[in-house]
Amino acid sequence: MKNEKEKTHWLQNQNKNYLGHFDLPNGDDVILTIAKADWEIVKNPKTKEKQNKRVVRFVETYDWVKPFICNETNAKMIFKMIEKKYMEDCAGEKIKIGLDKTKIMGEEVDCLRVRQVKSSSLTGFNIISEQELRIKNLCIQKGIEISTICKAFKINSIIDLPASKFAKVIETLNSKPDAVKEEVVNANN
Repeated sequence: MKNEKEKTHWLQNQNKNYLGHFDLPNGDDVILTIAKADWEIVKNPKTKEKQNKRVVRFVETYDWVKPFICNETNAKMIFKMIEKKYMEDCAGEKIKIGLDKTKIMGEEVDCLRVRQVKSSSLTGFNIISEQELRIKNLCIQKGIEISTICKAFKINSIIDLPASKFAKVIETLNSKPDAVKEEVVNANN
């Protein structure tokens, strides 16, 4: 059942493959953690034309979170806000995304814009309960004790894991099963 406070945008499409302005819950700004950014082949649903696009994928797994096709304007803002030159170095960085307006063929339309908020001001937080559950489930799958991760990061409980370390822990847990235990211990280095 849908949360009473959550509303559905008229243009929302359950099958859309990429994040759009209509996907943001109630049109509110959101803070998302970058899992990776890379160039990918994206198929235009109207023209069926395939183009190479900059795509940002996120750590969060909420129903509405999808890969984000990042245009030049948003790429410049991400570069400015995370202060890293290369897409490959952005995993774990947080960005704030919200609604804005732009003109396309003379018509003003809604769009997504990366907000001018430094990643460092968004990363002082610990992981949320959904991220904690994701780590716990992966640890069960890989046969790793949660305490191993807690010791590596010098924390008492996994919920105390800094949000900025979440992507690294997930990446490490998803890596080769033989090396996972060793890599988890070294992930904090």
